[in-house]
Amino acid sequence: MLGLARTTQMAAWQGEPPHPNARRAGSASTNASVTYTATSAVTSTAQFQFGTASEYVDTSSQYITTTGGTRTFMNYGTGEFSIEFWIYIPTVGSGHSASCDLLSNDTTGGFGIRLAKQYNNSGLGSGTPQYIGLFARAQADLDYWDLGASWPASQWNFVAIQRKSTTMSCWVNGTLLTRSDGPDGSWASRSAASGTTIRIGTADGSNGVGPAYIDEVCFSNTYRYNDTTIDIPVPAAAFTVDSYTTQLLHMNGTNGGTSFVNATA
Repeated sequence: MLGLARTTQMAAWQGEPPHPNARRAGSASTNASVTYTATSAVTSTAQFQFGTASEYVDTSSQYITTTGGTRTFMNYGTGEFSIEFWIYIPTVGSGHSASCDLLSNDTTGGFGIRLAKQYNNSGLGSGTPQYIGLFARAQADLDYWDLGASWPASQWNFVAIQRKSTTMSCWVNGTLLTRSDGPDGSWASRSAASGTTIRIGTADGSNGVGPAYIDEVCFSNTYRYNDTTIDIPVPAAAFTVDSYTTQLLHMNGTNGGTSFVNATA
């Protein structure tokens, strides 16, 4: 086996040391599948981080949405969770200057993630998004994180957002960002409403994140990163399903396809 020294003493690992904040993994999964239906969004082989394709949304009204099965995987309440995904925005322009909702529990009070010019939509003025924010749909702007510069364009960016106990954390490309409470408080002390559907893509019909590519969306029912004070490793391969995984979409498929397979099936 590579990296192991055969001696009469205890074998020593010769490879790279594990990352001090490596992603937590569970045992085999028993989670149920949920079907996703495309609303104009398609699979695209033009850009993908892993596998063969990604989800492509061209406008502010394209997304994929759940159509059956349980949707409690985004009914977080005050429990622990994590959401991880990759996103590629070819050009950050005026269409991204307000509130770019990219994932949402589609009900009043439901959980959502957005890129934004500020921690809320801040109107339709000039500028480009440099914030990631959590919101309760039609109710409140909650936690937000400042990248310190415009959202990186023309590259794949890895985002991980989690709550461990009452600590909310966000990492972009492995870097831990500083969290602030929004004007309506923190998600850490809030209970969320259950949802009717879950949207991935341009989750708000008028303020979407498109054009953009989205890949490797993973929902987990607990935190994935133990240390909330340091950076995390950037994944070098596609995620795999384990007992913490409630939904995992690889977004693979043919160019222009409308079938999005949940990997927990």
